[in-house]
Formats: sequence, C-alpha cells, structure tokens
Amino acid sequence: MMLEKTFFRGGQIMVGEVGFCDWRPWSERTELEGKNLPGVYFIARSKKKPDNYRVNNDFIIYIGETTGQTLADRLRQFNTSAFSERPGHSGGNTFRLTLLETTPLEHLWVSACPVDMGQPYTTAYIKHLERKLLWEYVCTWGRYPDCNRS
Repeated sequence: MMLEKTFFRGGQIMVGEVGFCDWRPWSERTELEGKNLPGVYFIARSKKKPDNYRVNNDFIIYIGETTGQTLADRLRQFNTSAFSERPGHSGGNTFRLTLLETTPLEHLWVSACPVDMGQPYTTAYIKHLERKLLWEYVCTWGRYPDCNRS
C-alpha cells in the first residue's frame, strides 16, 4: 500500500510516497524491503497471507515503530523476546507469554513501512503514523492489538 504524502520541509512543499511493503512470512522478515531504515511495522497472526494493510482487521497483533534503529534490528529484537526468555522487546515478551503456545510460526506475518525523509521529519512522521494506526485500531476494536500495551 503506497500513500502519497505532502509535507513541508524548509519552507518547500515536498511530495513523496511511503507505504507498507508486501506481507512476508515471519521466517522471511530479514528480506523485507527497506529493512535497513527506521519505520513502522505490523505483525499479524493468520493462517493465510493477509490481503490488506488496514487496521480494522483482527489479524494484526502488534503495531510498532523504530526511529533510532533499523526495522531489521527491531524485528530481530521482537523475535528474540518472542521465542526465548531474553528481554529486549515488550511486544515480543507479550507474544511469548500470551500467544506463542497457540501460534504456529507459519501463521506469523510481517509488513513494514520504511521511512526516509531526513531528520527531523523521519522521526516525527514515524511517531505520527504509529500513533494514528493504533488510534484507528482502538477505535475499531475498543482495545489495543494483543501484543501492544499502549
């Protein structure tokens, strides 16, 4: 899903595209497009590949962001916390404690929205997008995704 965004930078209007990459099985998370950038990411639990990127679907179990490290690093931390008892990612810890026993690995999916607008725009946009998506999820379901606390 690509979104055209208009924003101001240094007094000039800029138009660019940001969007979520195709859903990947969790086992292929290291192959995500833009994995070496910061951004926002979805983790989903579904028997089949999710067919969209809307937060009104209950297959989304986590909405996360990273601004100070790459998406690849943050997803590695989720994996470490989810599948071992090592800390590093609260969403991964929550997954391990609540969903691991009932979720086969082949039912986990990931999609990411890498962002590269230059600073301070990249960080501000990532924070905005994650909070916007969480807001939409909460408005739809009346709760946070299963592995998000807030």
